[in-house]
Amino acid sequence: MLMEDLLIGIAIGDAFGAGVEFQDRDWIRANVDFSKFINARGKINIEEERKKIFTQNYSTWDYTDDTEMTIGVIKALLSKKTFSENLLVEEWTKEYQKGISEKGFGRNGHGSMSWYFNGEKMIDEIRDFQRDRFNPGNAPAMRSVPLGLIGEKKINEFAKINANATHPNINAIISSQCIARATEFLLIKKGDAKNIIQYCKNHVSLNEEYETYFNEIEKLGSYENLTDSDFEVLCGTQPILKPYFLSGIKGVPSDSKFTTGSVLYILKNSKNAFDALQKSIWMGGDVDSLASITTGIVAGRYGLESLPKFMLENVEGVPYLKQIAKAFEKKLNNESREI
Repeated sequence: MLMEDLLIGIAIGDAFGAGVEFQDRDWIRANVDFSKFINARGKINIEEERKKIFTQNYSTWDYTDDTEMTIGVIKALLSKKTFSENLLVEEWTKEYQKGISEKGFGRNGHGSMSWYFNGEKMIDEIRDFQRDRFNPGNAPAMRSVPLGLIGEKKINEFAKINANATHPNINAIISSQCIARATEFLLIKKGDAKNIIQYCKNHVSLNEEYETYFNEIEKLGSYENLTDSDFEVLCGTQPILKPYFLSGIKGVPSDSKFTTGSVLYILKNSKNAFDALQKSIWMGGDVDSLASITTGIVAGRYGLESLPKFMLENVEGVPYLKQIAKAFEKKLNNESREI
C-alpha cells in the first residue's frame, strides 16, 4: 500500500494545488479552507495573452506535469532498458502523448519541456537553456520522489540522471538528490522527521549555496510561528522578484532550491498527509509542485486517511495510479528479495 498511498497523495497534492498555484500567500490564507476545490487559475496575476497557458484545456481535479512526469520516472524504472536521460525523455513523451490521446490536448503545467513536446526545440536545446541558469526550474525535484525507494547505492546516481535529462545544472541535481534522499529517510529508514535536513546534508554533496540555505532553514521555529523574515529564508525575497516566477506575489517561486528547502521544512513539521498539504498550500506561489511532493511522501508514511473524502473521490486517474503503484511495488519487492 505504500506506493499506492504515495502516488495518490502526489496526485492529490498536485491537483488541489493546481487550482490555486501562483496565488499570493495572503490570498490563499484568506480564501482556501480546504472544504472544497477552488479554481483560481483565471486570477493568476499575469498578462492576459499569457493567461491561457494556465486556463486553456484545464479542468478541476486534473493532475499536472508533476504527477505525469513522476509516472514517467516510474515507468523508466519499470523498463528493462538502462536508466538514462534519454529513456526518461522517452517515457515522459509517451505519458504526455497518452494525455493527448485521452483528452485531445497536452496536460497543463509543463515549462521548458513544452517546447520539446510541441516541436519548438530539441531536447539538447532545453538542456542548454537550463544548464547555467542561477534559478533552474523545479522539475527535477518534483518528479524525483520514486527514486528514494530504489536502493541506497543508486539513489544519488539516478537522481542526477533525472536532473540531467532536462536540467543539467548543479542546483537542479542537488534538488533531485535531496528530495529522493528525503523520501528514503522517511519511507525506507523510517527516520525522525526532525532530522531530515541533516540527513540530506550527510548524504548529498551540497554546494556552498545549498549548505548555507539549509543551515538557515534548520534555525527556523515551528510553522505556525513563521514570520515574514522566516518566509524570506524559505522562499527568497518576498514578494517574488524577477526573473523568479511568479514575480509580484508572496510565495515559493518556481525554483529548484527554494522548492527543495520548503519541502524539507514542511516534511520536518508535518504530522500527516493533510497537514503536509495544508502547510504546502499556505506557502503560496508554486504550490502544486510543493504539495505534490510533501503530500505524497507523508501519505506514503502515514497513509491517506487524514485527507478529506472529497479529495480521494475526485482526483483524476486513481485506477491508473493504483495500477502503476502495484507494478512498481512488485518490482521493489522482487529486488529487495534478490539482495
